[in-house]
Amino acid sequence: MQKETLLQKIKANKGWLYSKDFGYQPVAYAILHKMIESKEIAKVKNGVYRHLSFGDAHEWDELHKYYPQAVLCLFSAWQHYGLTTTVPYQYHLAFAHKANPTKIAYPPVKFYYWSENQLLLGITQQDNGLRIYDKEKSVCDAVKFRNKVGEEIMYEVLKSYMQTKDRNIEKLMLYAKQMRIEKIINPMLKPLL
Repeated sequence: MQKETLLQKIKANKGWLYSKDFGYQPVAYAILHKMIESKEIAKVKNGVYRHLSFGDAHEWDELHKYYPQAVLCLFSAWQHYGLTTTVPYQYHLAFAHKANPTKIAYPPVKFYYWSENQLLLGITQQDNGLRIYDKEKSVCDAVKFRNKVGEEIMYEVLKSYMQTKDRNIEKLMLYAKQMRIEKIINPMLKPLL
């Protein structure tokens, strides 16, 4: 197997590559390893890889078409803002608590159902129409859902946010108060200031 064959499979999968696509072929794994080292491909999880030259624009257009009321959240928002090194293999979308969206085959999605107060707080809209939570709301979500996403991810998001030049601590604390996590986030931020 050659690199061109892998690239054809990636193109057919719209930027994704799965181990099952090439089976156990040592040559394919060697090529894949070189592509990861050269930052052409990112390993999302065991057996799932994403080619980095495939932009998210096409996928975001698809998401907006199918889910115009959805809000990009959690891992997807953290990756969008560069707050995590984790590359999600699916898009994380927030919906109103009583929404009933239908899952599509592609791109892969994970749904979250939040109360109206939680859902509407901190929404921004991209040029392509996709809605996403702003940085501060995304950081507060990392703290609020720390038991589900893991404390390591939460600390990575917090630390990355505190290193950004455009951070807005006042806004962050306003959201933290509204989300009732102010007493949790305060002691975490002090060592990072």
